Amino acid sequence: MNRQKAYRILYVFISAAALAAAAFLLFRKPVVMYSWNDRKREDGLRREVSTALNIYTDGTEKNIFHESGILESAQYDILRVIPTEHTFLQVDYSEEPVFLNELADQKTVDAGYFYAGGINAGFFQLTGSEAGRPSGAVRRKSSWALWHGEECAPSYGSGFATAYFTGSEMSLRYHGWHNGVWEGDDGWTFESGYQIDAENGISGSYTYFADGKAADITGGDRGMVDYRKFGRAATIFAQNEKHEYLLIEIFGNVSDEKITEFLSSLNAVNALRMDGGVSTQMVYVRRYVKEVR
Repeated sequence: MNRQKAYRILYVFISAAALAAAAFLLFRKPVVMYSWNDRKREDGLRREVSTALNIYTDGTEKNIFHESGILESAQYDILRVIPTEHTFLQVDYSEEPVFLNELADQKTVDAGYFYAGGINAGFFQLTGSEAGRPSGAVRRKSSWALWHGEECAPSYGSGFATAYFTGSEMSLRYHGWHNGVWEGDDGWTFESGYQIDAENGISGSYTYFADGKAADITGGDRGMVDYRKFGRAATIFAQNEKHEYLLIEIFGNVSDEKITEFLSSLNAVNALRMDGGVSTQMVYVRRYVKEVR
């Protein structure tokens, strides 16, 4: 091969690579990431988390929608998911906390689904020998997740409302210890366990709506953090009267009264406050999400 021919081949190779790179930059659909600090919402992620409420799709239908707005001077973002045979919501989990966009489940992706986005979910221990351990329930693929061999069952924690969901069906239940007595979960016994057959479950804090009514089914318990006193940013998992899921992030301190009014305007029938504060985060992939203006 003479030198001139070699240069031509090299030129063609470089040109093809440049065109491929340009096409990638032109047509790629970037991942959008939001997180919150004490001053403002920021692009990017700030805190590693143990659990997520994630969305998966086979890409054949646009049934995931993103919208944003302002509520009491705080920006909010909503991922609205219409669950179908093509798109579904799933609890994902890591024994060691990771960044939210790293919590996509590889087995679900290997099964032919695309990760479309998600939000941070339940509370977890931040320090000590149990750092990273979820508080309350983590249920996925019809069984309790394990933290170093121990089930992430509702009894690990106190004063938690828990969302259980399969497909388009969602329900809220309360689990809590009071003075050494298990209360709020009539179905539980040592012999029968929790009598739960939902595919997914995740514990949050208190509820804004339950079964179509504005109510806190915990009777005033707060979970790990009493956001009614401390305020700060909010993560909320809700469902409306059409059985659509609402993954809500409020990037700022908004009163619970205003949040309840806001959820009512969204026709929420179930709404659970999740871990918030600096854990408040959202990720979505533009390719699979339709922007609502």
